[in-house]
Amino acid sequence: MSSESLPTFVVVGHVNKGKSSVVATLLEDPSIPIDLVPGTTTEAAAYDFKIDGKSIFRLIDTPGFQEAEATLEQLKMRSQNAGDHQNAIRDFIKQFDGSGRFHDEVELLRPLLQVGPVGLLYVVDASRPYRATHEAEMEILRWLGRPGMALMNRIGPEDHAESWRPVLQQFFSVVRDFNAHEANMEARLGLLATFGELHVDWKEPLKTAMDSFAARAKQRVSASASALAQFLVEAWSHVETMNYTPGSADSGANLEGDKLSSRYEKHLRKLEADARRTVEAVYGFAPLDHLEQNFNLTPEDLFDQEGWRFFGLTQTQLTARAAAAGGVVGGSLELITGGLSFGAGVALGSAVGAAGVWFGSHRVAKHWTPKHTRFAKLFPGQHGHMRAFGPIANDAFAYVLLDRALVHLRVVQHRAHARQGPLNLDDTAGFRVGDMAAAQRKVVDRTLHACQSAGKQKQNPGAELVENLASCLQAFAQGS
Repeated sequence: MSSESLPTFVVVGHVNKGKSSVVATLLEDPSIPIDLVPGTTTEAAAYDFKIDGKSIFRLIDTPGFQEAEATLEQLKMRSQNAGDHQNAIRDFIKQFDGSGRFHDEVELLRPLLQVGPVGLLYVVDASRPYRATHEAEMEILRWLGRPGMALMNRIGPEDHAESWRPVLQQFFSVVRDFNAHEANMEARLGLLATFGELHVDWKEPLKTAMDSFAARAKQRVSASASALAQFLVEAWSHVETMNYTPGSADSGANLEGDKLSSRYEKHLRKLEADARRTVEAVYGFAPLDHLEQNFNLTPEDLFDQEGWRFFGLTQTQLTARAAAAGGVVGGSLELITGGLSFGAGVALGSAVGAAGVWFGSHRVAKHWTPKHTRFAKLFPGQHGHMRAFGPIANDAFAYVLLDRALVHLRVVQHRAHARQGPLNLDDTAGFRVGDMAAAQRKVVDRTLHACQSAGKQKQNPGAELVENLASCLQAFAQGS
């Protein structure tokens, strides 16, 4: 498609009203410069959406209006009637181009006069009241005679949309709400569909773009599910080992055990952090910082058991799961095979019929030495001069790892590419491990137990195990 026939949308508006944010969100491009400081965009910049290297449509980000009322007065001096409005704008650009004055107005008006199918997107901040100066901006845009629409963005907490809407409807046939910092896939696709309705020749290329975005979304879910499955299989099966010196003093043995468990913790933290970076990259983000809100989800807090209470299976699900496995004995629930303490314990809720009873244990994995009678059976061929820590013995903690991964995935999935600052770990209702169907949790259970067995045998869990878990996670993420 030639540049003259490429659907092009010029994003205009008052300074610092979210124009660059709209461009970044629509194109899913976080590299587009965005800043809270007014005037960050000083030159018009074109960004193409491409499929296999072919441009499908173009967005042009522009500086904001700085002197709209003065600009309109300049234009009126050059115009006799509506028939010469565009010529008046051309004369204005010719006179002030490079002069220093009206620099931003020249930059935003120039691309609207280019040859070819050009539309305009007028962005306003509906969290701020309408002011008379905005009318001058809209009048200038009307002089251009280009098909266009108005977008009511939200930058602040207030809502003045109802004061904006009747004014915008006088200048634009289409007025849409669009929060560039919160827009999900559905909102973005809806806006692209509206673009396609602005001109008869734009519908087909915009439909192609929408199909591409939808296909990309599915590919991202698949790639993320694979990354999470790889992480979980490796984490659940991981065993940390070190040389063992027979006859060492108890104090020395305890010190070595502490070193081994620290290495185990460090490795799981790294696996989790790497998986997060992979998921963020899949969705087109550079590594994101994480903001704690209501619960912990930073790598250093993986073994902070105060954070465990927010993750994993629900109390009822833990009880039912253990009961099904024959794990309820004497009114208490034991979820592990033994292990090393990581702290004072984690409160996972009350057991059936007895509020305040603790589920599971604060132990994550077992520290094995050749002194253990089961060492040779669990680690065949490895006894004698080796000690081991792992694999995960606490099934409840294994589900905590899965839940943390799902929470992170959901927040990244719904993060707009214009959003600045740390990752806000807010509502993820409906996408927690407790929301999984029973059949899906059975797949998770089978995978977990296979990983535990493989870890004890010092074997690779195998690609098929990863693929099965990835398929399960993908189905869950897609709601099927």
